[in-house]
Order: sequence, then C-alpha cells, then structure tokens
Amino acid sequence: MALTATRKGTMVETRKTAGDASKAAKATKRRRVQDEAADKKAEPAKKKAEPIKEKAPKEKAPKEKTPAPADKSTQPRPFARPRTAYMHGLAQRPEAAGTVFVFGNGDCGQLGLGEDMIERKKPFPMGGALGGEQVVAVACGGLHTMALTAAGRLWSWGCNDQRALGRSGDEFVPALVAGLDHVSVTRVACSDSATFAVTADGHVYAWGTFRSADGIMGFSTATGVQDTPVVLEGLLEPMVDVCAGADHALALAASGRVYAWGSGQQGQLGRLVLERRRTHGLRPERLRLQHVQTIGCGAYHSFAVTKDGSVYAWGLNNFFQLGLDAQDAEVVHEPTRVAALADKHVVQISGGEHHSVALAGDGTLYSFGRSDSHQTGLPFATLVEDTARMQLAGEGGDASAHKKAITRPTAIESLGGVKGFACGSNHTLALTGEGKAYAWGYGEMLQLGNGEEEDVALPLLLRGQKIDGKKVLMVAAGGQHSVVLAE
Repeated sequence: MALTATRKGTMVETRKTAGDASKAAKATKRRRVQDEAADKKAEPAKKKAEPIKEKAPKEKAPKEKTPAPADKSTQPRPFARPRTAYMHGLAQRPEAAGTVFVFGNGDCGQLGLGEDMIERKKPFPMGGALGGEQVVAVACGGLHTMALTAAGRLWSWGCNDQRALGRSGDEFVPALVAGLDHVSVTRVACSDSATFAVTADGHVYAWGTFRSADGIMGFSTATGVQDTPVVLEGLLEPMVDVCAGADHALALAASGRVYAWGSGQQGQLGRLVLERRRTHGLRPERLRLQHVQTIGCGAYHSFAVTKDGSVYAWGLNNFFQLGLDAQDAEVVHEPTRVAALADKHVVQISGGEHHSVALAGDGTLYSFGRSDSHQTGLPFATLVEDTARMQLAGEGGDASAHKKAITRPTAIESLGGVKGFACGSNHTLALTGEGKAYAWGYGEMLQLGNGEEEDVALPLLLRGQKIDGKKVLMVAAGGQHSVVLAE
C-alpha cells in the first residue's frame, strides 16, 4: 500500500505529522507537482538510446547470432552463486484468474474506464479493457493501478505525472507496460509515484520516482524520473517479493534478507539517513534482519515477520501505527520487535497512511493506529479507551486527546476467517476464505463500494448487482479507489 492520496484526492506531501491530512480538500484533476518548474530543473536530461546496428550474417557461418538487446538497462546481470541454500523458492504467480472490478473516485484515471466514467459507487467490471487476458493479481498506488496477467504481463492505468505507469499514452484506459516483453512478472507493488515488479528469475524492475516533503527526490542517485522499467542493479541476489509505501520500498530476498530504499525521512528505511545526504536512501541497502518470511509497508512505516514468528516494525509512529508501546518515539529508525504480536503467527501485515493491519494464521485480523475515520474497523468504545491512554502517555495534554487511535494491536472480533486484506490510505478491504469481501474506514470518495459517501465503522460486506454471487480472489486499495479480482 501505498497510498497517500489525500482523503479528497490530492497527494499528501511527506511530513512527520499528518494529523490533518484526512481533512484535505477534494482531488484536483491531477496530482501535479506544486513545484513542477523547480522539479524539472532538478531532473537530469534523458539520453536517447542509440540504435543498435545488426550485423549481417556471414556466408561461411549460417548460424544466426542473437540480436543485441535494445536497452542494456533491461538486461539483468546474473546473480552470484549462493553459498548456502535459499530460504524461499523463487516467486510464482497466482494461478486463479478473475474479472477486475473497480470502484471509488477515478478523476486521475485510476479506474481505467475512460475519461467519461470517473466515478463508480459500486463494484464495476472492466470487461474487455485488458485485452481479454486472464488477470491473476492487482495492485494499487495512491492514484494508479496495475494488473498482472497469467502470461506474466503488466497492464497499467491512472495518474502518470511521475511515470508510475511505465509507459506513455492515455492514462484513463489500461495499456501494457513498456519494455517487459522479455521477462515474466510474478509480483507487483505500487508506491505513490513508482511501480515495482519481481520477475520469475528473481530480478526487480522499477520505474517512476520517489518524492520527499520538498517534491521529487529521484528514482536513483543518477536519475530523477524513470520513464520505463529498468533492473535495480543494487539488489545483488534473487528477490521473491516486493512491497511499497508512499515513497519507499522493501524487497524480500530468497535468502530471507530484506532490502530497503526510497525516502527515509520518517525512518521507514530502517536506517538513519542524514537530511543532507538523503539521496543515499535511493540505493537499496540490506537490513540486519535475517530469516524473514513476510514483509509489509504502510505509507511511512515498514514491517517484517521472521521465521520464528517475531514481528518487527519501524518508521513513523505518530498514531501508534507500529503497534509498539504508547511511550515509544514518534519515529523509530531501527526494526523494533512488536511484543503484542509475538504469539499471533502473523502471515500478512501492512498499513495505510497512519493505520496498520495484521492477519494471524487463524484468520483473525488485528488492527491499530489512527481511527478518526474508523480506519481500524473497531468499535467506538475501544477508541475512547485508547484516547484516554494516550493522554496518560504524556503526548502533550489536550492535544493528545484529539488523536483518535488504537495504541495496540486489537482483534476485529466482528470479522473472522480472513484470508487476505489490503490497506488504502484511510480504508481497508478484507477477503474471507469463503470468497467474500468486506470494507471499512473512510468512504467519502466511494472507495468502500457501498454506494454511500460516508465512513463505515465496522467491516461491511461488499455488495452490488455486478459482483453478487462472485467469488472474490484478491483485493487492492489505493488513495481514493479500490479494486477487486473475482470469478
């Protein structure tokens, strides 16, 4: 999740405290950069690729030579031979395919239904918009959407201001991501302004850019905005998964190690990045964690679950979205063990702008963090109790009383048998083993799919004429829209 389109649609600039982000005005047509002129000056000029001249085959050597690649940056180097056996096998694509349903606000094209259909109150099928291909996975950024097909190809649509689509052309309708014809994608994740794809051979391709509180930060130390997919050479071993926050990313290696890169202004990289050297964060670096099974991102915070069941969290903690003690700092720079989740056997964990959700092995969901728009899906009585607790924690008297949050992981007792979930900026979708989807949280942009522009306090069954009777396979959530894959 990525995921910081404001509650009215405009993008949130990264900052340490975003208590009033959920009260921002409605989205404008695009998430244009406020300092666009300055950003353009900061961007390095893009070099045009020189055409490759093919050598004519010699008469005495009828055996044809393999043509040189059109772009060396898309041809990854082979990984070094591992010294020990890998902890994880290389990632496989999901096998079950379904129809893509979209709902919410799409004024930046994130619904993929064309410029004349920028809002859907209920789940709406995309039909043949994806070329008739079988879709096996979906992912949302703040204002863009990706679909992964059974053939390992990626389709993209939505806001392309910072080239998060990996292609040129119409933003309001799906089109194939450029330059990935020679690879097979198995995983995809979206930040607010970038996209990341893991291939069957363990490489990670990425495109777009990262942003900081001051605007565009850069894609790498050498590139401001990356138009099309390139291999991340800083990842020197096979990767099996990737996740993204608003402006940072984590990658899980087959060895069980974790790499982090992007903006580190809120500690989300798990290491201290000096402000005067903040572009150093654009280089993927390995964390000290080992034997990691699962990774997850919130907008400005990160998680990792190790083989022994320990959950580690780091990053922004201003609404207790790390699940740590209320007395802990608002920014945590190093992975810190979450004691409250130690015995839950967590199999999935991620977050939104300031809230987090963890799925236990028994199908129970635990949520914590900001809840002024019911992001946690917990009843008001629990919220009142934790508001009082925050005052006692010494957060600053009356000011702390306005922080409506759940300070520790708390079970959502009204929902059980959960198989998976997705966090948007301020809302959450969950999928049960029976193939039913539920939604709760901030709903003013229609992203809950219930036809109402109101917040929903507790998990509400997703209903609609187009989706009733369908089995939901996967859910995804963005800043102001949601996507469901169903058969």
